[in-house]
Amino acid sequence: MSVRVGFTQFRKEMLEQELANIEAMLPTLGVEKVILTGDLVSGRYSPDSRIDLIIVQNTEYTYGRRADFFSWHFNSAVAVDAQVYTPEEFETCQETLPALRHAIQRGRVIYDA
Repeated sequence: MSVRVGFTQFRKEMLEQELANIEAMLPTLGVEKVILTGDLVSGRYSPDSRIDLIIVQNTEYTYGRRADFFSWHFNSAVAVDAQVYTPEEFETCQETLPALRHAIQRGRVIYDA
């Protein structure tokens, strides 16, 4: 599938604007740490590019419900994929989940309370 000339740049600018909006909200949402991963870090954009975040937050929600909180608050014009861990899970899962460890190593911390 071909991509229109200029669309990649447009998508990049759209993602960066939405990320700036999200970053401005983070201090009010009770998060401890947020790591940006994916296309915004690698610089490889496509029509399907989204904002990928690893979020550390002290929460009592079950793992499957945690991202709902952020979907509602971010209200983004682009897709946002949030993986939300409690501080304890974040420490433990780095050792047991190679994909998480890899994402953390390659990602960029955008918020650290």
